[in-house]
Amino acid sequence: MYGDRSLSLLVQPDQWARCAHSHTALLPGGGVVLDWAEDAAEPATDYCPATACRQAATEHAESGGCGSAHTEPPHTEPAGLAFDRWCRAYRSRPAEGRVDVYDADSASENTPAASPCAGVLGHPAGLAVDRAQRLYVVEPATRSVLVVDLWAQRLLRRVPMGRRRPVDAAPDCGRVAVLLHHPDSLVFLEGRRSPRPGPALINPGCRTGLVPDRLAAGLLVLWRGGGHGVIASPDGTVQLEVDGATAIASTAQGLLVVARAPGLSFRRFQHDDDGWLELEPASAPAFDGGAVAVSPAGRIVFTTPAGFATTAGSAARHEPDGTVVTYRLDSGRYRTRWGRVFLDACMPAGTNTTLRFLTSDDEDVLDPLEASAPGRGARTVPHPELTPPLPSQSLLAAVERNSTLFRRPTGREQPWQQISPEDGFETYESQVNAAPGRYLWLEMHLAGTVQTSPRIRAVRIERPGHQLLSSLPRAWSRDDGDTDFMHRFLAPLEGTLYELDWRAAERAILLDPHTTPQEALPWLAGFAGLVLDRRWPEPARRSLIAEAYRLFARRGTRAALIRILELYLGRAPVIIEAWQLRGLGGMVLGNPPAGPPAPAVGGNARATGMLGRFSIGGSAPAASTMSATSAGSGTPTVPALDNSSTGSVPPSSRRANVQDSFQLAAHRFTLLIPGELTPEQRQVVHGIAEVHRPAHTMYELCELGAGMRVGQRLHVSLTSFVGPDARWAPAVLGRFRVGGDGVVGTHATGSRLGETSRAGQVRVG
Repeated sequence: MYGDRSLSLLVQPDQWARCAHSHTALLPGGGVVLDWAEDAAEPATDYCPATACRQAATEHAESGGCGSAHTEPPHTEPAGLAFDRWCRAYRSRPAEGRVDVYDADSASENTPAASPCAGVLGHPAGLAVDRAQRLYVVEPATRSVLVVDLWAQRLLRRVPMGRRRPVDAAPDCGRVAVLLHHPDSLVFLEGRRSPRPGPALINPGCRTGLVPDRLAAGLLVLWRGGGHGVIASPDGTVQLEVDGATAIASTAQGLLVVARAPGLSFRRFQHDDDGWLELEPASAPAFDGGAVAVSPAGRIVFTTPAGFATTAGSAARHEPDGTVVTYRLDSGRYRTRWGRVFLDACMPAGTNTTLRFLTSDDEDVLDPLEASAPGRGARTVPHPELTPPLPSQSLLAAVERNSTLFRRPTGREQPWQQISPEDGFETYESQVNAAPGRYLWLEMHLAGTVQTSPRIRAVRIERPGHQLLSSLPRAWSRDDGDTDFMHRFLAPLEGTLYELDWRAAERAILLDPHTTPQEALPWLAGFAGLVLDRRWPEPARRSLIAEAYRLFARRGTRAALIRILELYLGRAPVIIEAWQLRGLGGMVLGNPPAGPPAPAVGGNARATGMLGRFSIGGSAPAASTMSATSAGSGTPTVPALDNSSTGSVPPSSRRANVQDSFQLAAHRFTLLIPGELTPEQRQVVHGIAEVHRPAHTMYELCELGAGMRVGQRLHVSLTSFVGPDARWAPAVLGRFRVGGDGVVGTHATGSRLGETSRAGQVRVG
């Protein structure tokens, strides 16, 4: 049974673009969704830019306040919004001459790290943070750029731009690009290096009166003028035109966010091989027209009068319904009875999708449906003349819609290939309810609400269907009506049998830990005698199963313990055994002050370590641990344990003696974990160490956490790591406000001590 049929697919973006669309839009990567219109203007919250020109402010007041619409957004100097690697936010206040700093763990996004006060910066505007965690503050008023070292929390330098006026900055390949006016140009800054000229900045020329106003990562420049916004590359190539654009932000993943006037939603675009595909707009009700950015967590963040905020979901108003009609699908054989159709779709509550099928054996289509592009996301189709024809309008109109689409409780029909639980898509199934024919057309009718829409990502259609009728008496399928009924009646049962047969044919996938489904991992681990911990990440569990036999062969060794911890943590820890630190004369990683004494070397445990009698694993002599001392020898004497006198020693005392002996004589080591562990990770690490350490050892867990300074008596690769790990952060004493009363330690070249500065504090700028 397995292998007697194949699938017709509708998956790639090029395939979806060749279909006929009505009130639908394309999804990134392929698929369709109901088309949308931009939502009505949202009420802006206290939008009164202090840097707007007097004429714009007067028109704004005369129009009745902040809730009125603007044909041309009031032009302001670009404000700045940037994030560092510690998720701290930096928001410039041009009118107040300062840059507010918001901690990542602030109770509110509108709570800066210090109390608001007047700053000393010269009208700070654009902000950017480079890969080395240096903050660049653009000062149009002083025609310079400040470079602040966020690690040391001090001002590195002030870079003058001469006659040119900087207006905005954006990160670019580890450095920062700065947009300049008069003449319009780009320069690159990197730490203490001198400014280097960037690529030539060419006016797009598609409209008159355009001026470069904003800069985003990837060297995308926003040109504004006359109410129009043009986003272009430095060479003048136009990428997008968005009327009323005020600010832009982009990511390395190709997402472009275009902010418009306060009260309007943000437009979003995704770049692919064919250009820019528009996504649903994002709501930003409190935007003040300052700046927009994308946080390290992937959230769209924008400035507000109180600080900054994140977008509040989609602002799209979807069409109530729409249709997609596929081009002609060919089975390759005439009189083919098509089988089941499978849709990978996301259908929120209140939405649904119905199907309609049309089959034919005719080569020619007399009155084909007129081709129509999607409402959004239209792309260039290569060789459109090779697209198979669309269905006949008259024949398609005579077909009744089939509404038997249902969600499969077992997931995809393809064995061992399930959709990830984190994915919002599920697999839906239906029967191709149509007469036999070589060619098939499929119409999908999407219905939703204003807020939600169904999304279809992929379509798979079996060809041919099942052949169970050939095994039944011919009298049951002599009439065409009886044949259709019996084919549909047997389809569910045959589908189950076919999938079981398919699973049996592909059962070798189950034995590969890298391809087996997640739900089969415990079953596969049982072959190696493993009991998986679900607290482990899925990739770590797969790697553990793949290396189980090699790890068991080295169980109880140092290498095996390190490898198991490396599989779980993603980075190998370091094991420091107690004997490695004897005689180093520095800081010893070993027993805590309240723990048992450290092993002693020397007959009398002398600090100078005289050669003589010694006991490996013994303890330093102390009055509290010695019961008797032989005269002149300095050797401690302990009570003897004799089997013949067990009755005179209580069992509890014997257990205590055994425990004390293990505590004193056990081989000790320390696990150095780079970074910090969550409580759950700490429990898992302790569980791994308890199970896989040698039975005669004791261990301590040491989290390096915020790191350690490599200096005297610390051994690189033994007790310290060079360079930051994923969660490393410097120790911060106090909090600081760039351009205000920040605590940055001792002053450096370029910083100025003000009259009101306190000891240990400087004003940057």
